[in-house]
Amino acid sequence: MKEAAFPNALNVHGTKGFSLIELIISIVVLGIALAALSSSLFTAVGKSSDPILQSKATQLSQSYLDEILSMRYQEDSPLGGGVVGTCSIDGSEAGEDERNLFDDVDDYHGLSEEADFLDSTTTSNYSGYTVSIDVQCVGPNNAAATNSKLIVLTITSPLNQNVIFSVMRADF
Repeated sequence: MKEAAFPNALNVHGTKGFSLIELIISIVVLGIALAALSSSLFTAVGKSSDPILQSKATQLSQSYLDEILSMRYQEDSPLGGGVVGTCSIDGSEAGEDERNLFDDVDDYHGLSEEADFLDSTTTSNYSGYTVSIDVQCVGPNNAAATNSKLIVLTITSPLNQNVIFSVMRADF
C-alpha cells in the first residue's frame, strides 16, 4: 500500500542528469568567459593610475605657470608695468642660467628640465616628470603679434604621457 501512495518516490529511471560531454563543454565556456573578464579587469587596473598622473601634471603646470606669469613681460618692461610695444623672444640673458634668476617671461623659452620646486629645501613628489617650455610672439588668433606671447608648457609624466598647457601673456 505504501507504494501506491508514492508511486514515483523511488523511481530513478525517469530522472536525467548532466552527461560528461555537457559538463566538459560547460567548463570550457566558463573558462573562456572568465579569461575575457579577467583580461578586461587587468586592463582597467593598469589604467587606474592615469588620473593620478594627470592630476599631478595639472598641479605641476599650475605651479610653473604661476611662476612664469608673475614675471615681467620682457626684459625692457618697466617695473610696475607699462607697454613695451614690441614682442621679442630673447631667451635668458647673460648670467641668468638658472631658473631662480629668471626675471621675465621669455627667459623660460627653451627651458627643459626635470620637474622641481624653486625652493630646493622642499622635497619634490614629481620625480619622473619633465617640463618643457616654449614662448612665442603669437596673438589670440594664432597670428604673429607684437603685444602678446603664447606660453606653451609640456609636462611629460613618468609613463611618457604628454600633457600640454598654454596661456597668453599680453603687454598692456
